Amino acid sequence: MEVQVAETGPCSRSLTITVPPALVDEHLDRMFAQAQQQIQMKGFRPGKVPRGLVEKRFGPSILAEAKEQMLNRFFGEACRKQDLSPVGRIAIDGFEQLEVKPGSPLQFTAKIDVRPTFELKAAKGLEVESYVGEATDGDVDNALKEIVHQKRTIQPTQDAVHDGDFVKCDFTFVDGGGKDVLTRKGVQLNTRNAIHGVDEAAYTEALIGAKAGDARTMPITFPANFEQEAVRNQTGTVRLQVHEVLRVSPPPIDDALAKGLEFESLEALRADLKGRITQEKTRLGKARQEEQCLQQLLDAHAIELPQSLIEEQQRASLGALAQRMQQGGANDEDIKKKLEESQAEAHQDAQRRVRLFFLIEAVAKQHKLFVTETDVEQELRAIALANSTAENQFNSTQVREHLERENRLGELRLALLERKVRDFLRENAKIVDKKGS
Repeated sequence: MEVQVAETGPCSRSLTITVPPALVDEHLDRMFAQAQQQIQMKGFRPGKVPRGLVEKRFGPSILAEAKEQMLNRFFGEACRKQDLSPVGRIAIDGFEQLEVKPGSPLQFTAKIDVRPTFELKAAKGLEVESYVGEATDGDVDNALKEIVHQKRTIQPTQDAVHDGDFVKCDFTFVDGGGKDVLTRKGVQLNTRNAIHGVDEAAYTEALIGAKAGDARTMPITFPANFEQEAVRNQTGTVRLQVHEVLRVSPPPIDDALAKGLEFESLEALRADLKGRITQEKTRLGKARQEEQCLQQLLDAHAIELPQSLIEEQQRASLGALAQRMQQGGANDEDIKKKLEESQAEAHQDAQRRVRLFFLIEAVAKQHKLFVTETDVEQELRAIALANSTAENQFNSTQVREHLERENRLGELRLALLERKVRDFLRENAKIVDKKGS
C-alpha cells in the first residue's frame, strides 16, 4: 500500500492511498468465501454454492460492502503508518463514484483534520483570587428571610390599610345623578390594582388608611366596555364598604417554622443552612478560580484549530438552542431567525470550547492526569444514586448500559478528565488577593 500525505493547512491533511491489486483481490476473495459459506441456494449443499453464481446474484451488494470495509481498513492502516491521529470529520473524495474491481488497484483520497501542535506553557502557579467559603450569620439570616418570604400567607389584620394590602369589600357603582348602577359583593381588592376607570392615585388615596367597617368613595369614568351600556364613558362614583383588611405576612422565624421544615429547633435549622451555604460558597469559589485558570491558559495560547471540530461544536450548540426554543413553544420562523442571529456567537463559543478541549488534553498529558475505571465506576454510582427514587432504584451497571446505548460513555470520560484538570489547576494556583465571595 502506498500513502502520500499533503499538508493542506495547519490542522488539515490530505491522504492519497493506493491499494495494490493483490490486496484488493485478497480482501474480495475473503468476502466471497464468507458469502459462499453463508448463502443457501436450492440445489446446492451449504457452503458449496459456486463463487460465480454468488457473484452473479449478490456481486454488487458484496462489492459495495467491500468498498466500505476496505476504505476503513486501509485508511486506518495509512494513519497508523504515518503516525496521524484524525479528529473531527473524515471526508472521502468522490465516495459514490469509487469502485472496487477484482484485479484492479483501489485509489482514494481522504481529507482529515489532525490535532494542533503547540507548546503548553506553565500550568502551575496561575494567579487566582481568593474566596471566603464560610457562611456568615448574615448569610443565614438572608436565607431565613427567603424561606419565610416563600411561606407568606394572607391574614386578616386590625390595622389600617397599608400599601400592598388587600381589602375584602362590597362596592357599588353610582351614576352622575346619584343612582345605583351595579353592586358587587365580597370582592377582594389590592391597593396597587385600581378598579378599571378609577384614577390610580385617587384609588390608592381612598383605600390607604381605611379599616374594617369604613366606607370610601372614589370618582370613576365608566369604561367603554362597562357592563351597563347606559353609563359608558360617563362620570360617576364608586361607593365602597370595607369588611376586612388582609395583609400578606411572613411567618415568624422561630422553632415552629423550623419544625414545619422537619428540624427540631430554629438552632438546628440555622446550623443546616450554614452548612449548605458554606458548601455552595465553596463550590462557587472553587469554580471561579478554575475559570480564572482556564481563561489564563486560553489567553496565553494561540492555537490553530481543526475547522471540522469547530463546525461540529457550532452545529451542536445551535441544535440545542433550536430544541430549547421548540420545547418553549416557539414557531419555526422565530427559531430560524434566532439561529441566524446566533451564528456568530455560536461560532465564537465553539472556538473557545475546542481550544479548551486541546488545552485540557495537553495539561492532562503533561502532568500525567488519567481517568481510571475506578473513577468511571464511582461516577456511574453517583449518577445512579442521584436519579434513584423510592419507587425506582438504579445501579451503576444500568447507567453504564444506558450511556453505551446512547454512545455517551466517552463524554463521561472527557467530563471526568476535565474535572481532574480543573482540580489540578486550582490546587496548584497562586492566591493573589483576599477578596471575599
